[in-house]
Order: sequence, then C-alpha cells, then structure tokens
Amino acid sequence: MYFTLTRYFLFFIFLTLCSYGGGNTQKPSAEEEIKDTIVVHGMVLHGQVTAFGPERLSFKLQYSEGINRILYKDIDSINTKYNYHISFKRMDIEGRVVGLEDNKYIKVMEGENQRTIKIADIDNFVTSVSDDASFENRLRNKYPYTKGRIHIGFENESGSSDKRQADIELKLRNKQAEHEIQLFVEYEFETTKTADTPEVENKDALLAVLTYKNHFVDNQYYYGALMGDYDRPRLIEQRFLPSAGYGYRFRYGKAKWLEPSIGLAYAMTKYTDDAYADNNFAAAALKLEGKYQFDDLELLNTLILSGLVMYFPSLEDRGEDWIARAKLNLVVPLFDFFSIRLSQEWINDSNPDPEVGNNKTTTKLLFGLDF
Repeated sequence: MYFTLTRYFLFFIFLTLCSYGGGNTQKPSAEEEIKDTIVVHGMVLHGQVTAFGPERLSFKLQYSEGINRILYKDIDSINTKYNYHISFKRMDIEGRVVGLEDNKYIKVMEGENQRTIKIADIDNFVTSVSDDASFENRLRNKYPYTKGRIHIGFENESGSSDKRQADIELKLRNKQAEHEIQLFVEYEFETTKTADTPEVENKDALLAVLTYKNHFVDNQYYYGALMGDYDRPRLIEQRFLPSAGYGYRFRYGKAKWLEPSIGLAYAMTKYTDDAYADNNFAAAALKLEGKYQFDDLELLNTLILSGLVMYFPSLEDRGEDWIARAKLNLVVPLFDFFSIRLSQEWINDSNPDPEVGNNKTTTKLLFGLDF
C-alpha cells in the first residue's frame, strides 16, 4: 500500500467532513432508558456527559455519533442518571451531577450527600464502572489522574526509489493537585534506496522529555526536567540536558493560555564521529508554550492550535553553543478518542560539522488516539 503526503491530506479532509457532516442517527430501542439530561436555552437534550472542559461541557447525544461542546452559560439545568468517577484535589468520589453554579461549579450527589466541586479543580471525569464495565473504562477508573495520547504516521513508497518512513509521538500526563508529571517521547525513522545507490538512512532520531511541575500558587510553578535525545544522521550519538526553573501561565479564557518559563540547564553531548570531542556547557533555559482552541467552526466542531519554543543558549558563549527547538501543532479531534495532528517542527542546534548543518525542519501528519 503506497501513501504520499497528498493522499494523507485527502484522507484528512475526507475523515473530517464525514465526522462533522452529520450524525449517524439510529432508531431508539423501546427498552433503552434515557440517561443524562441537559436543558440548553429551553431545549431538552438526552445523552451522556463525556467531560467538563475549561469553558464547555462535552455531551454525546443519544442515538447520534459525535460530541457536542456546550458553553456552561447556555445550560439551564443538568441532571445525570449515570454515576461518574470524579477526581479532584487528591480526592476521588462517585456520584451524579445534579446542577451547575455560576458556570464554575458542579453539584454532585454522592449517595445522600450533595457536594459542590470547582470545575477547574477536576483532574479526571469518567463514567463509573458500575455503569460501564468495559476494559477501557476500567483502566480509566484505575488510573484516574493519568491522560495521554499516541500518534503514528507511516509512509511506504516504491518506484524509482524505495522509501520507508515512520513517525511516532507519545505523551503521558499525571496530575494530582499541585503535582504534575509529564513524559513526551518522539521517534523518527526514514530510509531511501534507488537502483543506483545503496540504502541511505535519512532519519534515526529519538527525543524524550520527563518534566515535573509543582503548581505552588495559582498559575505559578517550579519545574525540573530531563531531556535526552540522539540523532544519528546529524552525528549526535547521545545528549542529556537537565534543567530547573520557574514558570507562569497567563490565561486568556480558560481554553487559551500562554506559558513562559525561565531557568538554568546543563547540556552534555557525545558525537558519533570520534573526530569531535564531547561538548558540555551550562546554559540558560528559556521556554514558551501556548494553546488556542477554536470552537463551533463552520465545518469543524473544534480546532486546537498549540505551539512550543525551547532555547538553551550557552552562558559562556551563546554564539558558539546553543540548543533550540520549536514546534507548531494543528489538531482536529474527530471522535471521543481519535484525532488528526499536523505538526511543523524546527531544530537549530550548534553542530561541529558544517556538512551536517545546524538546521532541520520536519512536517508530519499523524493519526492517533487520545486517552
């Protein structure tokens, strides 16, 4: 099976239009019971709550595919018959949602007791095992503070040249109250071969970042991180870059934010070519990350734009030694767990070999699961 970038984009457009061009309506069974109910501007909707986002409720209509995201200010009332496992501030409760308050709180009946929970404090919201005993839901209940995603892209091409390419991204996040741990892993591999040339390895690169954040006050946090990578074609056999510092999140609406951080780092690089000595240097750690979510677009329900810039200039000579990364993501959630991700990545590192160069730009179209 042969894939090209053009076919990827056509497949992307096809899936997007199919997913949002209309629901797959099924006839109701007389034995089925109406579950969660919300009233939006006087209109009664039946289905199931799937998430409480920063600004919107995610709701799956009964007998229809797709997720509706509804502003809290538009909801007149809410009452769920499903029981939900709700994790917040290192606490776990199970109960039914029976109301909203000031568009910032939900009211939950935990047995005979009513509890008010701030939406911004919710770390996880999943259906209780008593109402959904599937394997996937059992995992979500067992690990309520952990979320993640995995996206994969492949390309096989035969003709005047044989080309094989694989791109894999994995991100895991565990957050309990002020404590947050993130793991990000990215792998690239590509080979080409023609009738006149032997097989050439164009890409063989791995990046892994482990980060701990302590959100000690509101939007402020301290962090510690360890980044490790290698890039064989660019002569980097291994690199480790520990860093620590302080960050702050500026919120412009609950689904839109900008997060700068500053700190110190130490880079340790070993090259595949013995002609180049190891390169170790102390550096400043500068980072800027952001997210902007578009809702209720003409063809799409949601479009997420996110970006990241990391810059580690040497404290001794920033013009001689530096490490830089930048990434721009365009994400389209299609179903509950499936999304398409278009990524543009820039790498600019000081490299001792002028033939390899310092710059590298990569464009990826990935398909995967969010869990």
